[in-house]
Amino acid sequence: MRTWVSCRPEPVSRQCATAGFTLLEVLVVLVIISMAVAVVAPRLQKTYDSVVVSGERADVVRQLQRLPLIARQRRGIDLPPGSRALDELLKLPAGWRVSPLQALHIEASGACHASSVQLERDGEPGFQKLSLLEPDCRVDAD
Repeated sequence: MRTWVSCRPEPVSRQCATAGFTLLEVLVVLVIISMAVAVVAPRLQKTYDSVVVSGERADVVRQLQRLPLIARQRRGIDLPPGSRALDELLKLPAGWRVSPLQALHIEASGACHASSVQLERDGEPGFQKLSLLEPDCRVDAD
């Protein structure tokens, strides 16, 4: 008894020849592929999210290194510890906050006095401490 789904008679032998895959074979392959995607997709999403956060953190560091230029334009910067004024001075990515841990003083000439800032991101517990080094506000991660 033949179990072929489709049968196409061959011109010479007049017997049926199978063509293609059965529905069951196609379904088994789809189930295997969907299981592989279900295992891999969450890892890919976490990798993508960590790349985005890393890029945003690098952007914040670049913005902090622009502080001497901003100080020259504003004729100096003096901020007390905990001030949120840095968020307004810098063009930070959404959800990021920077506040000085010590008094932040940058002279009108752009000379930076050593200080530390706190870098926070919404949705992440804790914060990262960054040091601003003399004389050019170079950023150093502690």
